[in-house]
Amino acid sequence: MSTDYLQQQTRKILSKEQIGKSEFRNAINLVFLDEIPDCTIASFLTALTYRGVSYDELRIIREIMIAHSHLITPNVSGPLIDNCGTGGDMAKSFNISTAASIVASASGINVAKHGNRSASGMFGSADFFEYIGFNLEVSEKTVIETLEQIGYTFLFAPKFHPNLKRIAGIRKELGFKTIFNIIGPLCNPCTNITAQVIGISDPKFFELVSNSMVKSNINKIIIVHSFDGMDELSNTARNTMLMLKSGHIERIEVDPEVLDMKVVRKEQIQVQSSEDSVKSTLHTIYGRSTSAKQDIVVLNTALALIAGEKAEDISDGIKIARELIKSEVPKIKLRELISSCGNIQKLNFVEEKLSL
Repeated sequence: MSTDYLQQQTRKILSKEQIGKSEFRNAINLVFLDEIPDCTIASFLTALTYRGVSYDELRIIREIMIAHSHLITPNVSGPLIDNCGTGGDMAKSFNISTAASIVASASGINVAKHGNRSASGMFGSADFFEYIGFNLEVSEKTVIETLEQIGYTFLFAPKFHPNLKRIAGIRKELGFKTIFNIIGPLCNPCTNITAQVIGISDPKFFELVSNSMVKSNINKIIIVHSFDGMDELSNTARNTMLMLKSGHIERIEVDPEVLDMKVVRKEQIQVQSSEDSVKSTLHTIYGRSTSAKQDIVVLNTALALIAGEKAEDISDGIKIARELIKSEVPKIKLRELISSCGNIQKLNFVEEKLSL
């Protein structure tokens, strides 16, 4: 019966019939059930991709995704933020948002960095953390305690969204992007997240995500997209930033030149291998990178500082970020994370290998 219902909704979508919110909600719920055949889910996702989704439908998908997730409520005081991009920009960049999250946490902001392995890029946040000694299978208790004790933790998405494993396999077989390519960054499993920075690589999803999230229970959401297609604020081009707060959306253009930041070529922030990605990410956290790579981390740290109520605007955030990077605090924060949730000897080895 459930399979028949989802097939019926698929036919309606393909024929562009109107689907009510309750019908759509029921259909999305079925996508997460083991009893539904893969081929039926694949047909539904194909039809949805062909037709596209509305703001309300994306909001419903997010709500159901969270309802099927393993949620946590860390005991922290003050702002609790996340910064995460959709990926898929094919920019061959290093782990910019990961580096920015660690630098921002050095200011005293609580950061629950949500992430996964790379689907299309050089190296995902989970790949980076695993490479330097983080145990992706560490217990939930340890993950939460680490956030509560040092103000930073990494949330490996598959551990908190187990139902997505099957859907990920179906999406891989389909071979094209579906709405589930952008849903992950919208679903941090912490119930008490106060602010979030979301990077969008595909401009067609920019307005969709902002309008679907504007009335979420998160106090402040910053959504960014660079004009040259990166899911970060970039120093290679101008950028668009949407600030979602109190049910309103404010659009801001961010020009690195106006911020007294040199505009660089894209290849200046690119990496050529996984090891190169790790090296560049660690170098920016430790303040030893090229100015081009350091600047793009500073720019995105500024956003996290705004989200965490540590900076008034981007200019203020840039100044604070530069001072943080000059200190040893981001390095100390990273070492505390690995000591708590992994193997610090592995990070020591990587630092020695990369002359850090």
